[in-house]
Amino acid sequence: MSDVGSIKSRISGSVRSISAYSVPRIECSVRLDGNESPYDLEGEEKAALSERLAKLPVNRYPDPEALGVRTSLSRAVGFPVDGILLGNGSDEIIQMIVEVFGGKSGRVLVPSPTFSMYRITSLILGKQVTEVELDENFDIDLEQTLEAIRAQDPDIVFLATPNNPTGNSFSEEKVLEILEASGGAVVVDEAYCDFSKKSYIPHIDKYENLLVLRTMSKIGFAGARLGMFFAQPQVAGEVNKARLPYNINSFSQDVMSFALESPEVIERKISLILSERERVRASLERIEDIHVYPTDANFFLVRVPDADFLFEELVKNDILVRRFKGEGRLANCLRITVGTREENDRLTQALVGIFSS
Repeated sequence: MSDVGSIKSRISGSVRSISAYSVPRIECSVRLDGNESPYDLEGEEKAALSERLAKLPVNRYPDPEALGVRTSLSRAVGFPVDGILLGNGSDEIIQMIVEVFGGKSGRVLVPSPTFSMYRITSLILGKQVTEVELDENFDIDLEQTLEAIRAQDPDIVFLATPNNPTGNSFSEEKVLEILEASGGAVVVDEAYCDFSKKSYIPHIDKYENLLVLRTMSKIGFAGARLGMFFAQPQVAGEVNKARLPYNINSFSQDVMSFALESPEVIERKISLILSERERVRASLERIEDIHVYPTDANFFLVRVPDADFLFEELVKNDILVRRFKGEGRLANCLRITVGTREENDRLTQALVGIFSS
C-alpha cells in the first residue's frame, strides 16, 4: 500500500498555492458584509412564492436547459434566448467561461483589486493569471492594461463594473477600448448594474468577444443562487458545452420565474436601497476619520485609521462588515453593505460612538 501522504503529490501546484474562498462565521444580528439585499419577501409575496413552490414535483428532474425561465428573461431584457445561459450563481458561469476559453495563450487578465473568484477559478483550472493594478481612483489603468493585452494575448479579461470591492464603475470608454484591443473574451460582470443603471448588453451585437454576467443575488434572491450570462448565440453555444446537466434546480427556476413576473417587487426594494445609500453616504462623510470612496453599487468601501480595531468594535456592537486583512491597497479598508434604515442607523450610531471615544 502506498504512503497515504503521497496523494498530495497528485494535487496541482497552482491549487496548493492558493487559499480557498471563505466567508467568516461571525454571528451578528446586523449583517452588512455580504452585499445581499437586506429586504426579504414580505407577507403576500412570500405566500405567493410558497404556494408556487409547493406544487413542484420534487421527484422529477428540473427543466434541463431552464428554457422556460430563460425565455421569460429574454422577454424581460430584450435579448435572444439562445444567447442566454444560467448558472448556479455567477461563480459557476465564471468557471464555465474559464473552462471554455483557454485554447490559445492559457492566460487570464484581471484588474486588482477586484472580485477574487476570477483569479481563484483561473488558477485552479491551470491558467496563468496577470493582475493589473487599478489607478489611483480605482478605475482601469488603460495604458498598463493594453500593454498587458498586447504582450500576453490573454484568452480572457475579467472586468467587474461596478467593481467589487471598490464600488465604482469603470470608465465606459476604457472598457470599449479593451474590447477593441482584445482577441480573447472580455467578461463584463454587471453584478451591481441594478444600482448603477448601466449595462453593456446593448454592445453585444457589435462585439463578438463581449460576455456579460448578471446575478439575482444582489436584488433579493441570493438564496436561489442564480447567475445570468449574455453573449452572441454562437458564443453562448460554446460556453453551454461546459454547463453541467440540470445545473439549475427546480426551486431556483421557479424563484426566478416569480421574480421576473413581479418586477415591481424588485424595483421597489432597489429604490429603497438607493435612497438609503445616499443617506448612509451623508452620515459616513460626517465622521472625520472615515474616507468614503464613490460608489455605484449597494455598498461602500471606506478607509479608516485602523480597520482591524474598527471591525472588532463593530462586532462588539453586533454589526458585521467585510474586513480586508492586510490586503495591499485595501489595507485599513472595510466594505459596508447598505442595510435597512434601522440597520443603517445602528451602524451610524455605533461608528459615532466608537470614533468619539
